[in-house]
Amino acid sequence: MPDIAIEAARSGSGRVAACLTVVEELLAEEGDAPYAALKFLEALQNVASHGVPQLVSTEELMPLRGPRTIAGWAQVEHFWQDVVDWCDGNGVDLQESEPIRGIDNQRLRSLVWPAVRTLPDGRAVDLSHVVQYELAVGVPMA
Repeated sequence: MPDIAIEAARSGSGRVAACLTVVEELLAEEGDAPYAALKFLEALQNVASHGVPQLVSTEELMPLRGPRTIAGWAQVEHFWQDVVDWCDGNGVDLQESEPIRGIDNQRLRSLVWPAVRTLPDGRAVDLSHVVQYELAVGVPMA
């Protein structure tokens, strides 16, 4: 999912709308399909959160979402916000995200950008914070 999310998020690629259409369909299915759709949304949100000029912004993604995708989007956002709130409430330090946005190596970007979320205040929350949250609270994303 991370590689697909980064490729879809490239400005001008024209792929993000098609991918979100597939997500909308997957969210209506049974079995593992909704989980795969949510993992894609998570990676896409994280990639867009970094505010990198060559990628679509979160604001550009908003009108491309269908009703099921809007609900899935909110579910993913809510989970990550719970992680941030838990970190802030438990003294877990969130570092600045600037170094993440400056990664030049494409292979490294494809690993890091989808797994880290830049917050509006410039801090970053990543998978290590998610693991700490899930271990402490016992609530995975889904």
